[in-house]
Amino acid sequence: MKVILLDDIRGLGKKFDIKEVNDGYARNFLFPNKLAETANPSSLAKLNAMKAEHEKQDNELRHHLESIAKKISDVRLKFELKVGKDGSVFGAVNKESIQKALRDHSIITKERVDIDLKYPIKELGLYTIPIDLKKGITAELKLVVVAEGS
Repeated sequence: MKVILLDDIRGLGKKFDIKEVNDGYARNFLFPNKLAETANPSSLAKLNAMKAEHEKQDNELRHHLESIAKKISDVRLKFELKVGKDGSVFGAVNKESIQKALRDHSIITKERVDIDLKYPIKELGLYTIPIDLKKGITAELKLVVVAEGS
């Protein structure tokens, strides 16, 4: 039986692929879970419309993420940490604090970003942090860690 996949299915195919599957697999698993529908002339016409809509939404999302990447690249976030008399730093800048700062500055809202920070920052200085916004779009965030009160 030929079916149109409505979602990515590991080992079978990607969304909108047309695949040949066993009748029982289609009736007992794919159709009840709304993962596929029968490939007939009317559903093939609907498939083309769904592909066009999906591509339009994907392009809009890509443009939105590119504008966020530009904002991230243009901004320089400043974090203040307490410093002892001997120069030791108390506290750290971690992924969560960076993400909170990006939200506080209205750079990101509900978007999920992947901040590539292997270890929390525990020293004063200037840092460049790579940020992955998905869809192959990345940005470089400039971050300054200074002593509190300076």
